[in-house]
Amino acid sequence: MSTSEEALAIRRRARRGLPVVLSAAALLVGVSGCASTSASSSGDFGGSRVQTAVIQNAQGAARGLNMVSTTEVNSALINAPVEKAWAALQEAYTTLSIPVTELNQQSRTIGNNAYRVRRRIGDVPTMRALDCGGDSGMPNAETYQLLLTVKSRIIPSDAGGSVVQTTLEGTGRSATTAAGSDVRCSSMGALEKKIADLVKANVAAK
Repeated sequence: MSTSEEALAIRRRARRGLPVVLSAAALLVGVSGCASTSASSSGDFGGSRVQTAVIQNAQGAARGLNMVSTTEVNSALINAPVEKAWAALQEAYTTLSIPVTELNQQSRTIGNNAYRVRRRIGDVPTMRALDCGGDSGMPNAETYQLLLTVKSRIIPSDAGGSVVQTTLEGTGRSATTAAGSDVRCSSMGALEKKIADLVKANVAAK
């Protein structure tokens, strides 16, 4: 495998949350054990995490391969003032039975940073909410124990009304494998849409 192909393979595995495994060819030129992470974000939402693998060639020169995983923000316009939308958002979390571990009235932020769940989040199947890879045609999100971070907030809209923003990410683990086999799960958007729909419905019902 060429160096460019190696880099592409590493990036693909990192995006899927899989361990980064270097080929024998890369090992022959010398690999420095190397991984570091850094994160940046806009407020408490979104942002990216960078993992860097450093490869050293036979002449001693080292270079880093940056692998970026991004937490996307799902936004939806709410036709209501922020305080009314904020109350509706809290009701949405209750409806979905998401335990709330973070509640900030000032920033109108609600969420859970360590939500353990299997199969369903409220009435949303986890296989529709998250992509954790799969084996033999069965999505891992359907069978794995999931550890999620779900967070939402209400902000004013420049066009009037409010905006509900939600992020979802986490990891999944098979009940039959070791902790080191955790895989990264990325959002498919279904839970964020459900939260926004509930907020809209709650606002309309008031």
